Amino acid sequence: MDDLLSWKDFNLKDKTIAVRADLNLPYNPETEELSENPRLYKHVETIKKLQEFRAKIVVLAHQGRKGKSDFISLEKHAELLKKYLGNVKFIKFGESFDYIEKVREGEVVLLDNVRFYEDETADKSIEEHANSELVKKLSPLIDYFILDAFSVAHRCHASVVGFATLKPSLPGPVFETEQTELKKFLKEVETSKNNIFILGGAKLEEPLEIIDNFLNKEVKILTTGVLSLLFLISRGYKLGEATENFLKEKGYLNFLTKIEKLKNNEKIITPLDVAVERDGNRIEILVENLPTKERILDIGQKTIEFYGEIIKNSTNVFMKGPAGVYEKKNFEYGTKKLFEILKNFNSVLAGGNTIDALSKLKIPFDGFNYVSLGGGAAIEFLTGKELPGIKALKQSFEKFK
Repeated sequence: MDDLLSWKDFNLKDKTIAVRADLNLPYNPETEELSENPRLYKHVETIKKLQEFRAKIVVLAHQGRKGKSDFISLEKHAELLKKYLGNVKFIKFGESFDYIEKVREGEVVLLDNVRFYEDETADKSIEEHANSELVKKLSPLIDYFILDAFSVAHRCHASVVGFATLKPSLPGPVFETEQTELKKFLKEVETSKNNIFILGGAKLEEPLEIIDNFLNKEVKILTTGVLSLLFLISRGYKLGEATENFLKEKGYLNFLTKIEKLKNNEKIITPLDVAVERDGNRIEILVENLPTKERILDIGQKTIEFYGEIIKNSTNVFMKGPAGVYEKKNFEYGTKKLFEILKNFNSVLAGGNTIDALSKLKIPFDGFNYVSLGGGAAIEFLTGKELPGIKALKQSFEKFK
C-alpha cells in the first residue's frame, strides 16, 4: 500500500489518536443486551497495540441506524471494552470533550454513537465532511486519525473520511489486513479458472453486484437464501403462498425484473431441494414437488451434496450470506454444512450475517483462508468500486507524506 501512510512509520508515544472502529454489535431490544463478535475482538487487538506504543486513544464507532431498534448509545459498548482493556472513559453524546486533553498514555476514551450527530451521514464530499460537527470538535484534540474499520470504508461519512485533510490519516492493522487479503483473492480469481461464488443471505443488492462483475469470468454462481428463491421463481417454479407472501412483504419481488434477465445463464445454479418446518420438524422437498404451504427456510441435503461436488473442482471459493434461516433450530443445517465443505478449499467468506453465523455455530475462522469483517465494503472492493475511506486515506497521504 505505497499510496497510503502507515501507522508503523510514526512515533505514537504520547500522541492522541482517534481510531474509527466498527463496534456495531448484534443487539437484542427485548433484553437490551449486546452480543460480542469478531469485529470487537479485532479492534481490541488494535487498541492494545496502540497502548503498547503508549499512545492516547479516542475510539469512534456507531451502533445501528436512525429509526432502528438497535440505534442506541455506546454506553454498553464501553462496559464491553472494559472487559478487555481495563479502564475505559465513556463520553456521552452532548458532554464536553475537555477530558480528552487530560488523557494519559495508554488510556482509552470511547465517544458516543457517531450517528447521533445529524451530519454524520450527510451526503457530502470528503472535503465538506471536514466541517462536520464531530470532526470540528475532535480534530484540534488529536494528532493522528486511524481508520481501522474497513467494514465502513464504503461509507462517505464524517467519522470515516472527515479527518483526512486535517490530520495524518492512516489505515489501522484490521484495515490493512482486509485490503491485503481481498486484493490477494481478487488477483487469484482474475488469474485462475473454476472459481465458485456461493451467494445467499437477505441483502440482494450485494450478490447481484457480484454476479454483474464476475459473470463474464471463469465462475459458477451457487445460489442460496432469498437469491435462490427468486431464481427458482424466474425459472418457472411455484414456491407456495407463504414463501411468496414473505418475498412480497420484504420487497424482494422488486428484484425479479433484473433476475429475469439472468435466469437462462448456465453459470447460475439453483437448489435441487429446500427445507420447511412442518409440525415442528424439518422437512425437505424437491423443487419439482413445489409449491409447499410452509415457508422455505433452508436448502436441502441433495443441494448440499450437489454443491459440494461442484466445489470439489474449484480453485477459489467466495461465500457471502447464509444459506437459510440459521438463527432457527434445524435450519442452520445448510449454512453449517457449506462452512464444513469450504474448510477444505481456498475459501474467502464475507458479510455481517456470515460472520454472525460462524460465531453462533462456533466455527473457528482459522479453518478458512480468510474471513472478511467487511460486508458491503468487501463486496464493493471486489467489484472494483472506489471506497470513500480508501480515497480519503490516499488524499491524506498526498497531503502529509
